[in-house]
Amino acid sequence: MLFSRMTVINTAREAARAAALVTDRTTILSTAPQTAQSVAAQGGITVNPSNVTVTCVAIKTSGSCNFSSANSSQAGDAVKVTANYTYTPFFPLRFGLQIPLSATVQMILE
Repeated sequence: MLFSRMTVINTAREAARAAALVTDRTTILSTAPQTAQSVAAQGGITVNPSNVTVTCVAIKTSGSCNFSSANSSQAGDAVKVTANYTYTPFFPLRFGLQIPLSATVQMILE
């Protein structure tokens, strides 16, 4: 379970990093889940893109921001990525049938 937890943390971090570095901000909502799925697979777990939440955090933009258009966020705002995974233990009777694991990472857009 510890290895899966570390993989989920790494998945969220790498997805946020990939999203923060894209030049076309309208692609952030697709870049982060695809990166999360790829990184999780390298760690031996399966993270569905639908289990990855991507939100914009307004720091530089007045009011709220989003990634639907190129002008709705700017450098200095942040992207927050949350990756969710359900771990199934080897001994389910002792620990329960499933254990939810989640990690959230926030990075500043460049």
